[in-house]
Amino acid sequence: MDKISIDTADLERARSDLNSLANEMPHVAVRALNKAMTGVKTDIVSIIRDNYNYKATALRKRITITKATRTNVRGFVQSKGGPVHLTDITGTRQTKKGISVDVRKDTGRRLIPRAFKASGRHSGKEIVFRREGDPPGQTARLVSRYPIRAITTAHPEVLYNAPHNWAKIQSKAAERLDTNIEREIDAEFRKQQGKW
Repeated sequence: MDKISIDTADLERARSDLNSLANEMPHVAVRALNKAMTGVKTDIVSIIRDNYNYKATALRKRITITKATRTNVRGFVQSKGGPVHLTDITGTRQTKKGISVDVRKDTGRRLIPRAFKASGRHSGKEIVFRREGDPPGQTARLVSRYPIRAITTAHPEVLYNAPHNWAKIQSKAAERLDTNIEREIDAEFRKQQGKW
């Protein structure tokens, strides 16, 4: 029968490696959290785009990530911004009668009579406007060009916070965090194993 001998130097080295592994755990949590938050941003965009025709770039611009650090193992995914212009809805187009837009995928395309696209005064971005005081059927009467008002749609933040969407977002976030923690711990063990 073979004998296994362990000397005190091996035990000290193993103890040192376990201590360094314990010291790396906050770093593992930070990496896993930051990767999960990036994935959550993607999940939020796809969950909203399942039912609504918001452009993905318009949604992504509103979402910011505050990453975790080793000293502060906390991170945030936050979405904020002003109203969403109809030009940030996929398929918004000008017709002879107005603007045709399809915000929700289950309701179909709607026509906004007497609406038109024009560049915004300050941003230069193309925006959908509608003249006030221009009643339908009275085309012979002269109507002043102004005032006009921009037409917008619902804030995506309202949609994120709807109970059915919020439950999906929370579930995806928990799933991503669990997966990423598992991967990061495995990677740390493999790194430590290479030292042994």
